[in-house]
Amino acid sequence: MTVMQLRWGLSTHVGQVRHANQDSAMANGVLFVVADGMGGHQGGEVASAIVAEHFVDIASVDTVDELAEAFDDANRTIREKASKDPNLSGMGTTVVALAVLSSETDDMKLACANVGDSRMYRLEDDRLVQMTLDHSLVAELARAGQITEKDAANHPQRNVLTRALGVDDDVAVDHWLFPAIVGHRYLLCSDGLVNEVSDEQIRDALREIDDPNAVAQHLVDMANAAGGRDNVTILVVDIVEPDGGTECDPAETQS
Repeated sequence: MTVMQLRWGLSTHVGQVRHANQDSAMANGVLFVVADGMGGHQGGEVASAIVAEHFVDIASVDTVDELAEAFDDANRTIREKASKDPNLSGMGTTVVALAVLSSETDDMKLACANVGDSRMYRLEDDRLVQMTLDHSLVAELARAGQITEKDAANHPQRNVLTRALGVDDDVAVDHWLFPAIVGHRYLLCSDGLVNEVSDEQIRDALREIDDPNAVAQHLVDMANAAGGRDNVTILVVDIVEPDGGTECDPAETQS
């Protein structure tokens, strides 16, 4: 039997250019979520906040399919809200989520789901692995071999999403199931980080700074120092041995 627990850290910032932070995030010990809103007026802020408020009240997740269903529920809530307020028409949000699945055994299992281009990475044995696929036009062109990764980074349509919550009645949710392993560190982030900071720089920060709150804040600072052209939100989750402690309140949301 392997006994383990979680600790986490969360930081968000408006950046150096934007006037409002349309990112939202939440952590309640069962679910960890980052959402990056989009839409005129206050639409993006509202859409991402709906996601954070929806997930923070979920006390347990039994299966990876149940996590995907929570995305569907949030999608319906966003669309219902937009249908009642013309100022919110067309609002949407990306979402990436990590869930600790309920289990009657001693083996902790994790599930991940995402829609859009907010990402989840895993640091394992000093190697940084992107766990999610971006749902964006340039990412899909790159995966199809039509453009290179270098072309994608500077493509004029790199911000065009192919999936987001709130856009359509039905949304395809990518999801995965995997075991929790002591020593693994997870990073959930909005694209305000990865558009400013390289994967190598992210890896080095995650390797060198042990405290999850400290490394989350450091990554935000790195994004801002590199230009901070977008809102940036960082959520770091560690799988640790017992008595590793938690780094924030049992439930925390930030917008």
